[in-house]
Amino acid sequence: MPPSTSLDATKIDFQKYYFYGTILNVPPILLMYPMRTVRLLQQRKSSVPVSSSIFTVLKDVQQKNGFRALYAGATVFSSGLTVTKILQFATYDYLTQKTKEKDHFGVVALKNPSVLSGLLGTFSAVVTTFFVVPFDMVSQQITIAKAGAPGTMPTVPVTTTATSVAPPLVPVTSSAASTAAATKLPIFVAGSFEPLQSPQPMPISESLKLQFKQEGVRFLFRGYCATVMSTVPFFAAYFPAYEISKVWIRDGIDYVRSQQTSRPNVFPPPELDQLIISSIAGSIASLSGVMVSSPSDMVKTRIQTEQRLQPTNGTGVKLPMPSLKWMDVFMEIWKKEGFMKFFAGTKARAILAVPGGALNFVIFDYVRSVSAIKEEPVKTSPQISVSPERVKEALC
Repeated sequence: MPPSTSLDATKIDFQKYYFYGTILNVPPILLMYPMRTVRLLQQRKSSVPVSSSIFTVLKDVQQKNGFRALYAGATVFSSGLTVTKILQFATYDYLTQKTKEKDHFGVVALKNPSVLSGLLGTFSAVVTTFFVVPFDMVSQQITIAKAGAPGTMPTVPVTTTATSVAPPLVPVTSSAASTAAATKLPIFVAGSFEPLQSPQPMPISESLKLQFKQEGVRFLFRGYCATVMSTVPFFAAYFPAYEISKVWIRDGIDYVRSQQTSRPNVFPPPELDQLIISSIAGSIASLSGVMVSSPSDMVKTRIQTEQRLQPTNGTGVKLPMPSLKWMDVFMEIWKKEGFMKFFAGTKARAILAVPGGALNFVIFDYVRSVSAIKEEPVKTSPQISVSPERVKEALC
């Protein structure tokens, strides 16, 4: 998300840029982090229904797991997001600066601020997605493990009589595994009478180690394609919404001032124009991006929060793990939970993204202003006027 669409040739001191960007970005992230926790809990795969009310989820987590659980994974997430956000804005500003220096590479369309802003902003977001995925991946699993309140399932009696038949065959799914953990019932694999080993509780650190051991470095980048597929529609809606709303807000400010002809000091003051436009247009743009990208974000969350530990049966034979392909996860949600499930956690995500979108523009407009390098005006030698008469005397 670029800090401004007014693309100028001002050079930037990137050391100051990184410093102020880091200092100013961390507090908003931590302030709004509980909304991220709510979103993840509402989007995760769970055998126990999760309330769609943000307040109910916050209260439930606080009562069962304590206040600190609302910030589970915050350190990893804030570190990764701050670094990648600064990298994204720095990439945008650097490419903007180079594009201006190269005279837009001879492409006429790039001279349009809206086109250049949208192109470079989307490109910088896609590039920096590579760096944010590992932080997002680990932090989400920490959040789910520590903030996810275990549900209570009714105990189902198991009868063992002389006339009893073989236990029912239940397909192996992660939801079935979580149900078994709550009810203490064995799970049976289709086509086999051998029960699965009961899932053993383990610390999240041990779970992360086991998953990393199974998948290698790919574990850290699980859901990269899903993240890109969520990022692209977000920014595809974000930039047009920002440009359109920016014009509406400017017209609104001009109209308000036109009604104050009799006042010596108009409201709002001209010096607040950029702040008003950046904050309101950024909020509208973020809301548009959230609505469009919600289905893709839901799939991304399911892929990254799956604790994909290799299941085994009673004899230790490894069994197939659930697919984490984007289309497979998408179709599973569609068939089992319905279309509206794709918008689970959208309210919490909007509350997180709307002020975030406004703050992004406000913060980085300020960061650019304090890190801009002021170039000294070029000094020219004073010109001496010489009269025609003196020229004739010199020639003579």
